[in-house]
Amino acid sequence: MGIYAGSCFSCYHLLCFFCVILGRTVVVSSLSPDGRALLSLLSAADAASKSSSSVLSSWDLSTPTPCSWQGITCSPEARVVSLSLPNIFLNLSSIPSQLSSLSSLQLLNLSSTNISGTIPPSFGQLSNLRLLDLSSNSLSGPIPLELGRLTSLQFLYLNSNRLSGRIPWQLANLTIMQVLCLQDNLLNGSIPSQLGSLLSLQQFRVGGNPYLTGEIPLQLGLLTNLTTFGAAASGLSGVIPPTFGNLVNLQTLALYDTDIFGCLPPELGQCSELTNLYLHMNKLTGSIPPQLGKLQKLTSLLLWGNNLSGPIPSELSNCSSLVVLDVSANNLAGEIPGDLGKLVLLQQLHLSDNSFTGSIPWQLGNCTSLTTLQIDKNQLSGSIPWQVGNLKFLQSFFLWGNSVSGTIPAAFGNCSELYSLDLSRNKLAGSIPEELFGLKKLSKLLLLGNSLTGGLPPTVANCQSLVRLRLGENQLSGQIPKEIGRLQNLVFLDLYTNHFSGRLPHEIGNITVLELLDVHNNYLIGDITFQLGELVNLEQLDLSQNSFTGSVPLSFGNFSYLNKLILSNNLLTGSVPQSIRNLQKLTLLDLSFNNFSGDIPSEIGYITSLTIGLDLSNNAFTGEIPEAMSGLTQLQSLDLSHNMLSGKITVLSFMTSLASLNISYNNFSGPIPVTRFFKTLSSNSYIGNPNLCESLDGSTCSSGLFRRHGLKSAKMIALVTLILASVTLAITASWILLTRNQNNIEEKSGGTSAAPPGADDFSFPWAFIPFQKPSFTIDNILDCLKDENVIGKGCSGVVFKAEMPNGELIAVKKLWKTNKDGETVDSFAAEIQILGHIRHRNIVKLLAYLADFGLAKLMSSPSYHHAMSKVAGSYGYIAPEYGYTMNITEKSDVYSYGVVLLEILSGRSAIEHQAAGDGLHIVEWVKRKNGELRTSSVSAGCKASGSTRSDGAGDASNTRDRCVLCELSPIGEANHEGSGGTANGGQEPT
Repeated sequence: MGIYAGSCFSCYHLLCFFCVILGRTVVVSSLSPDGRALLSLLSAADAASKSSSSVLSSWDLSTPTPCSWQGITCSPEARVVSLSLPNIFLNLSSIPSQLSSLSSLQLLNLSSTNISGTIPPSFGQLSNLRLLDLSSNSLSGPIPLELGRLTSLQFLYLNSNRLSGRIPWQLANLTIMQVLCLQDNLLNGSIPSQLGSLLSLQQFRVGGNPYLTGEIPLQLGLLTNLTTFGAAASGLSGVIPPTFGNLVNLQTLALYDTDIFGCLPPELGQCSELTNLYLHMNKLTGSIPPQLGKLQKLTSLLLWGNNLSGPIPSELSNCSSLVVLDVSANNLAGEIPGDLGKLVLLQQLHLSDNSFTGSIPWQLGNCTSLTTLQIDKNQLSGSIPWQVGNLKFLQSFFLWGNSVSGTIPAAFGNCSELYSLDLSRNKLAGSIPEELFGLKKLSKLLLLGNSLTGGLPPTVANCQSLVRLRLGENQLSGQIPKEIGRLQNLVFLDLYTNHFSGRLPHEIGNITVLELLDVHNNYLIGDITFQLGELVNLEQLDLSQNSFTGSVPLSFGNFSYLNKLILSNNLLTGSVPQSIRNLQKLTLLDLSFNNFSGDIPSEIGYITSLTIGLDLSNNAFTGEIPEAMSGLTQLQSLDLSHNMLSGKITVLSFMTSLASLNISYNNFSGPIPVTRFFKTLSSNSYIGNPNLCESLDGSTCSSGLFRRHGLKSAKMIALVTLILASVTLAITASWILLTRNQNNIEEKSGGTSAAPPGADDFSFPWAFIPFQKPSFTIDNILDCLKDENVIGKGCSGVVFKAEMPNGELIAVKKLWKTNKDGETVDSFAAEIQILGHIRHRNIVKLLAYLADFGLAKLMSSPSYHHAMSKVAGSYGYIAPEYGYTMNITEKSDVYSYGVVLLEILSGRSAIEHQAAGDGLHIVEWVKRKNGELRTSSVSAGCKASGSTRSDGAGDASNTRDRCVLCELSPIGEANHEGSGGTANGGQEPT
């Protein structure tokens, strides 16, 4: 009975199940054909998307037509004419081809719906389609040729996908097309000239396709209704067609970051509706045509990063609507036209990185809308006109790197919006106007490298907004005002190389956010105030080259973020505090040229972050080298010279990264370690330690070997000289005999034998393999291998600077063999063979030895455990962390290798020369391109009519030519920071 009942229960549910299925079938079958076509989209959508989307969940399958569904619009005949589901997460792996049966469809918008796959060729059947928007998805494959059948199509948005292949010329059949957006894809080939027949076209955008090449077709000049043409960030080349002068309705021309070359066509002056002209980051030459002055509606003119020459035509002052003018990073010369002062709407003027001469025109003071004025890195002279005080809205003013003289105008005090002022590297004299410190928004004041005199007034405390105060390399004098301690937002304080005297005010300890304090090379005296220990965020402290006395405060142990501590060349006494062990991020410690005494604290050995250097030289340290210092395995430079240290130096053999060592003039004794590094050291590293001796095993002195600096017997010197001469003669004679024998063998064999062994390898000590045609001989090189010509040492050998007879300077690396198998030499052989035969404009010629990467590979080998102190490599290939930390890892190799890959992929040099490009390091260039793409993805795509700007002053020199080497460092390579907020920081349409 239980079995029967259970069976009936199961049958009941099975019957209900079939009823549901039957009912569903009836409902679906009652839908119109258009409704069933739309169901393919619903069934293909991700299940989670259907449940989370209010639009898809509203689709009621019980209705006879889909006309009431959200996102669907029907005609009076209940035919679907619009399918619009933008920004709905459908997560489709492909677009259902069933949508092609919507024969009345006029609008199809599936933008930003996370669709992948290809565009169905069957979409060519949608003969009534007027708008097709599939933008901002992950579509791939080619653009179907069949889309050329959609003769009713007016708007086609396929931008921001992964489409590849050529642009179909069949799109030229779409004669009423108004908008064609194909930007930000992977399209290749060239722009079909047939598209010049699309006379109704208003917007044409193909930028952001790096593989799109060829020249811009002249036929595009026929598109007289065109308002926007964007082909930026592509591989297009050739010249800008002069036929573009026919585009009388053109409003935006975006052709930046391409391989476009040649002159700016003066015909562009006929484009009377032009408002945005973006031609930066190209290879344009010639002068700026004065005809551009006819563009009365022009608001943005960006020509930076080209090879333009000649003067700025004064006719540009007729562009009365101009808001942004950026011609920086070119080869422009002559004087800055005073007529630019007529541009009363101008907000940004960027003239940096050119060769402008003459004085700053006072008429610029009439540009009362100016917010940014950047004229740095030119050859300007004269004085700063007081009329700059008329610029009430000025936010940033960069003048660094010129030859401007005179005084700093007090009128700057009227620029109430000013937040960044950089007048560094000029010839300014006089005092710092106190009016500057009345500016409530001034954040960065940089006056480095001038001839300023007078004192730093106490009124500096009024400028509470200051973040960076950099006054180094001047002639400022007097005491550092204690009021400076009230600058609670100050992060950088540079007062180095001035004439400041007196004590360092203890109030500086109140600036708890301070990260850099540099007062070196002044006349400061007295004890180092213990209140400096309150600067818990300090990263760099340089008090060197003063007359500080007393001991190092215990409070210095609070510097948990400090990476560089330089106290050299003072009158400091006492012992080094044990609290120094707390400085676990310290990479450089320099206490040289003081009067420190006592033992070297063992706590130094626990600062394992020490990598750049430890300099305790020229003090009065006694005792032995602490055993704990064996833990400094990353330290690259150690100087203990000119002290009174004693004992053995065995502990130094554990410092496996050492590349530079000086222990001269102490009382060390015992055997010298026998590691590879110690074998490379010159006698100057040990001089003044008469009790040090040579050793075969590193533990005992060898009586058969001379002591360093112990050759006091003339007979012994003569004996050793004779022995060496004899051995040299014997080796030479043997080599000559072997060579003759080999030649005889070759002659007897008809000259067909292979090259002798060693002729194409890098056997120790010398192998001269000319990869290029050299203008020197091996003897010319050998003559230069002297100690005074050493420019670097490392794990693979010694690098010498060699001047050839013709004046040419080259670098020569002499490798040493690591073991009997020649591991060191062989590890470089493959790289050198490849590099030697490469012919590429971005790779420096290999003459004797060249490699910027592969260092970490060598250091990880069993025989290598120490790093190089200097990499004599090509500028631009060295990893930024090496420039800052002097520490090489596998990541350093990846960085250098990546730079080469980027060169190959982009066709750019590691650093484009200003005369041939934008001066950007290739990594910074890629970052900028990435940023533009990210910004572009947030914008409204090609449907947005405007463009946004994002400009702000940078901290580390001009962003167009700033070396990435210093990017991670809060201080520039030359202790200077400058313009970075140029108009090129924003977004222009592609």
